[in-house]
Amino acid sequence: MAPSATDERTVIIADDHDILRYAVRKVLEHEGRYKILGEADNADKALELVERLKPWVLILDLGLPGKNGLEALYEIGKRELPTKVMVLSMYDDEQRIKQALMGGAVGYLLKSSSPEKILAGLAAIEKGELCLPEQYLYLAGELKNGGDGTRRSRRNPNDPLAALSTRERQIFFMLVEGSPNRDVAQKLFISPRTVETHRARIIKKLGLSSTGSLIKYAIKHNLISA
Repeated sequence: MAPSATDERTVIIADDHDILRYAVRKVLEHEGRYKILGEADNADKALELVERLKPWVLILDLGLPGKNGLEALYEIGKRELPTKVMVLSMYDDEQRIKQALMGGAVGYLLKSSSPEKILAGLAAIEKGELCLPEQYLYLAGELKNGGDGTRRSRRNPNDPLAALSTRERQIFFMLVEGSPNRDVAQKLFISPRTVETHRARIIKKLGLSSTGSLIKYAIKHNLISA
């Protein structure tokens, strides 16, 4: 339920750059309607704060060290926490936005956004709307959450990756982007054999037959561009 016009909107900011957290905090404090409950510079701390304090919104960076922001986003959905998530990221590409929206984010803005756009994004979330950069507004129709903020990945049977775990989703997107097993392993700090095990499970869970069929599946469901 969105807060009423007289309520403070409680927020947690998760980003590994002190200056970014400071800037966002100042924007929200200057607006006067937001209460910052805490800040986090990594995903584990962000999850701990969200679970303990249950803020209205978590403003989340995807590029967190260790466990990344996308993994944190899916973990919030897995735990069925009520907090809404607005991603604030440097990544300006359709695939990451789709991943975030499927993970349950109700907003995705770029770190280059003006203070006014950040505030407008939070206002949109309060109305039950998705907030997106103007050039990606068309995604609201393709990957729309329910008006009540229901997380697509947890409750919408139309999620094409509903059968996959958080780590499997992450590896799925890396594979369909063309990353070889050794590169996936290096980025995720796991062994190539573990990547291969995940790849086989992903293919089996999706009822497919090969890595090539993963790419066709991703294109069919608009997860990557043809």
